[in-house]
Amino acid sequence: MKIGRLIGNLDELELVVDWGYDYAEIVPSLLGGDETDSVEEQTALKRIHTSPVPVASMCGFLPDPRRSGLMVVGPEVDRARLRAYTTRVFDRMQRASIGVIGYGSGESRFVPEGFPRERALEQVRDFLKMCADLGEARGIRVALEPYNRTDANLINTVLEALDIVREVNHPSIQLMADFFHMKLNGESLDELAAAGPHLIHAHIAEPGRGHPQTTSAEHAAYLRALRTAGYDGRVTQTGDLPAYASPVEAAAALKEASAQ
Repeated sequence: MKIGRLIGNLDELELVVDWGYDYAEIVPSLLGGDETDSVEEQTALKRIHTSPVPVASMCGFLPDPRRSGLMVVGPEVDRARLRAYTTRVFDRMQRASIGVIGYGSGESRFVPEGFPRERALEQVRDFLKMCADLGEARGIRVALEPYNRTDANLINTVLEALDIVREVNHPSIQLMADFFHMKLNGESLDELAAAGPHLIHAHIAEPGRGHPQTTSAEHAAYLRALRTAGYDGRVTQTGDLPAYASPVEAAAALKEASAQ
């Protein structure tokens, strides 16, 4: 496996190298703002293409979806706006040679009270089918991310997300696992076995929120479960892991565990 680190700005690319991670993960805004002005994007592309570490994946697909009009479910879905935004993000990813983006964005799929749940699921499937059409032509794949039950009320577990991926049934729409969300949900790592054939990305971070601090043994068990499921791809550390004294120690420990 490759162990990466989510960064908040491109100035941290050198730190990713110093810490010992294999790659960096970023969010869409680091490839430029929402407008079509190419100056900011060109500056970002130059930094990415000359970076000492690959920028291999993205997350945070739909930022602040309610305010920005990028809701995926509910009565106020603007499909034209979603399509225009997704096209812009995928075009920029293609130019940056980034092939995978996670779709978590829990707020974007928060079902309003009284709204039919099955209709909401259909809206998610419609969004992913649109992503598949746009992504296939650009070599982009979307990894559907289950979200914990506090941050979303739709598609919360690995197995629920797996059902959606199977229903969409397109190679550009696959699955990711996240230690953070699985721990908050109390999901068994055994669920990763069924998900294995569709996993294309994974995350790990400390769940926090009053829960007991996770240990290096738990992190190793997560990585081992991924490997047992047949996954040998990228695992991004998306937040602090207090079990380790520094990012250097975290990177080394996760890389060692992933190789066992």
